[in-house]
Amino acid sequence: MSKNHILIIGAGLVGAATAYALVQRGFAVTLVDRGATPAVGASHANGGMLTPSMADPWNAPGVWRDLLRWVGREDAPMLLRLSALPGLTAWGAAFLANSRQTAYTRATRHNVELGLFSLRVMAEWRERMRPQYAASRCGTLKIYRSEAAWYAGIAKAASFAVMGVRYDPWDCEKLVQNQPSLAPIASRLAGAVHFPDDESGDAAQFTRALVDGAADRGAQLLFGRAVQRLWVEGGKVRGAILDDGQRLDADAAVLAAGAETPSLARSAGVKVAVAPVKGYSLTYAADGIALPTLPLVDDALHAALTPLGSRLRVAGTAEFSGFDARIVPARIANLKHLLRQILPEQADALDARDPVAWAGFRPMHARGVPCIGQTDCPGLYLNCGHGHLGWTEAAGSGEALARLMAGENSDFDLRPFAPD
Repeated sequence: MSKNHILIIGAGLVGAATAYALVQRGFAVTLVDRGATPAVGASHANGGMLTPSMADPWNAPGVWRDLLRWVGREDAPMLLRLSALPGLTAWGAAFLANSRQTAYTRATRHNVELGLFSLRVMAEWRERMRPQYAASRCGTLKIYRSEAAWYAGIAKAASFAVMGVRYDPWDCEKLVQNQPSLAPIASRLAGAVHFPDDESGDAAQFTRALVDGAADRGAQLLFGRAVQRLWVEGGKVRGAILDDGQRLDADAAVLAAGAETPSLARSAGVKVAVAPVKGYSLTYAADGIALPTLPLVDDALHAALTPLGSRLRVAGTAEFSGFDARIVPARIANLKHLLRQILPEQADALDARDPVAWAGFRPMHARGVPCIGQTDCPGLYLNCGHGHLGWTEAAGSGEALARLMAGENSDFDLRPFAPD
């Protein structure tokens, strides 16, 4: 398409990345979000890790058994609340249908490809912007509490290595030597796998850097303005109508509104199989406390600990509860319990500092990969449905979509991510 005016709806990681990539190519961009600032939704306090090493979708083969056995358990890593079932019927059927081995394997491969491409884009953007976002490129470390789980983890890492994800198995001696803060639980660990190319950082800070970079290049920013619906005329998207009735004109629109994308897409007659999956995190002030030097993922506990400068982010669990934004105390208590099982000697000192609790809606596409590209409605593009991989895939998604919209030849194939 010609380099005209593009309206981007959603100023989280994905929307901000799309805006930044488009202004680099000379597009006029308007970025609109109902939040008062960028990254108020799922990008605000996520796990903080960019992990092609964890690109496998959550709808793994047999996931239905896990969902059933975890119903009603507040300590469950994946909790289905029965009150949410009526709103999840169609999406849930597609989610489970895509848990077949062939679909799962295919989605994993596509996510790995997008994640690795995204890390390459991140490197270019860092060089250009010099953003400050508590970045670390020391990799991530997955720890295992049984030999069987460790060997299975190594086998899984080897299957990812075929797709370009490097890994290094660590036995307990090497693990404690590299991460002394884990010495108190060394007797309960079997080993670890280090993924040296993974990264980490504060997603919200990076989002703000992208928005500032886009604004410096002429993007118009509209915050605190909610989009009521898309404006369609003559069978083409012409912009959007805000909740106060104001009309925003554009030559094309990109929906990057996270879990809110399906409701806005429907106003243009487009169906999007994305549902909200609530995730929780705790952010601790951790200056002066001995911490791991790189992000940890505990395979058995389904918990992640990410150092972010002088802070520690503890994240975990997925909750199918619709758009219920309440922070459930039992889920927060579970995160504190998980922290104590990984860093028992630091837990009391950390808890004494009153961590900040957060919950947000991961936009999960039923097929296990995000939805990126042009829809059947002329003038409407999607960049949504990244689920737990939003931070991992955001830069690559924005760059790849901008190349598509600019009509550029690209070394990254977006066809596997095309809208339904």
